[in-house]
Amino acid sequence: MSLIIDIDDIPEDEPLDLSLTESADQFTVDPETGAFKEAVQVTGNLIRSNRDVYLAGQVRTVMAMTCSRCLESFRFDVETPIRATFIPAPDPDSLEVEQELVDSDIELEYYTDQKIDLTQPVYDQIMLSLPMVQLCRDDCRGICPKCGASLNRESCRCEGDEDIDPRLAVLKQLKEKLK
Repeated sequence: MSLIIDIDDIPEDEPLDLSLTESADQFTVDPETGAFKEAVQVTGNLIRSNRDVYLAGQVRTVMAMTCSRCLESFRFDVETPIRATFIPAPDPDSLEVEQELVDSDIELEYYTDQKIDLTQPVYDQIMLSLPMVQLCRDDCRGICPKCGASLNRESCRCEGDEDIDPRLAVLKQLKEKLK
């Protein structure tokens, strides 16, 4: 089922239950962010009051991400609430050049031709729920900067002293004397 809904299909002042599934290939993501591995599921309800439509529900999907420390691929389950208000798009000629936004404008979406499209709000909510720093696990140790060994799987056998900047070698000698 599509994420585009005709507002005439939504009863006036009575919730319309949603259970929609959209193919993962309908959403494009920067490869550095990750990739959708499963379809996107949207559940919840739509309520219409005159020409305004209110959405309240949940979004679920699974993404494949790359750990920022060890560069291993891992599964990330997305389950996030979604809320949005859809109103008819204003006439472009009647808009002011500059308009100050208020907090409630963040959840505001416009529709045209009596159809609301849930695609962008769903995508936005998924992107907002992703971690800023992608970690396969909280205690990920990363990789050795010299040999590239995964420190989660094995100990690094690199000698730590061989790449010391000669300008800082004096500090190492001082540290050893203070022991």
